[in-house]
Amino acid sequence: MARPRKESGEKCMRKDVSFEPEQYQKLIAYCQKEERSISWVIRKALEVFLCSDT
Repeated sequence: MARPRKESGEKCMRKDVSFEPEQYQKLIAYCQKEERSISWVIRKALEVFLCSDT
């Protein structure tokens, strides 16, 4: 059974991001350790960064 279609304002946006090699290796290691996708980790990190009061 197919998933219901999302409205255009609810769809995830797809963007390209560049990483320095060391950052990318740390990201991959973290994702493997936590058993999470790169997209999930980046979304959560942005949520924390954008919601911080600092």
